[in-house]
Amino acid sequence: MVSPDQPAPNPFWFSECIVMPMPTGKAAVNLRDLLQTLREVNESTLSYHLWQSRMSIAHPEVEYPNDFASWAANALQDSRLAEKLSVIDPFGFENMEQIREALVDLLEEYLWDLPSVPWARPGFQFYFCDVSTIVLRSQIVARTLPEFCSGLMKVGQNSIYYHLMDARWRLRSLKTDDFSHWIKESFDLPELISAIQGIDIWFYTLDEIRNTILEFVNQYIEKPDDNAPERT
Repeated sequence: MVSPDQPAPNPFWFSECIVMPMPTGKAAVNLRDLLQTLREVNESTLSYHLWQSRMSIAHPEVEYPNDFASWAANALQDSRLAEKLSVIDPFGFENMEQIREALVDLLEEYLWDLPSVPWARPGFQFYFCDVSTIVLRSQIVARTLPEFCSGLMKVGQNSIYYHLMDARWRLRSLKTDDFSHWIKESFDLPELISAIQGIDIWFYTLDEIRNTILEFVNQYIEKPDDNAPERT
């Protein structure tokens, strides 16, 4: 069992992430338009509307985990479709084309059972965006678990997003995230890693995710002889 104050072989540098949407000129006014355009747009557009838009400039808080589900609820007034679209977890797929196929199959099946094509309310068209992402290393660094908690409390939501949500896609072949990967390589604490990886990133806000990680790590710091953090 390592000491909580034991320094890591390599420090963890927190990064900042800026997500800037760029209009593609493509829009959908009804569900069939959405389906057709989903077949055509590039992968970066798909990833933006599935999870990256949560960190775009001036993006409002939404109830649903992705833009497609939110549009179905707000523009089409179809909560059943919104719930179906909410179930799709992009991090459960190996690549973006598999996600595209899942979305297309879902919408094709849904449309097949409808007597008519649902249209968006006036002014609620779905505007497809591409994305430009800028990642910058911050001046906040951690060498021990207490320093990691201190840094986690200081960084903005964009850093939580980048190291946990974005990382789950970047590191999908390893089935991990930046926080878990550093803790594994530095301290090899499988119970703590499992607790962090078990966080449902769709259910919690970014600030709630931050607080949950802090709770897990602090449980270990305060009681280093206990092997597993208690899940909340």
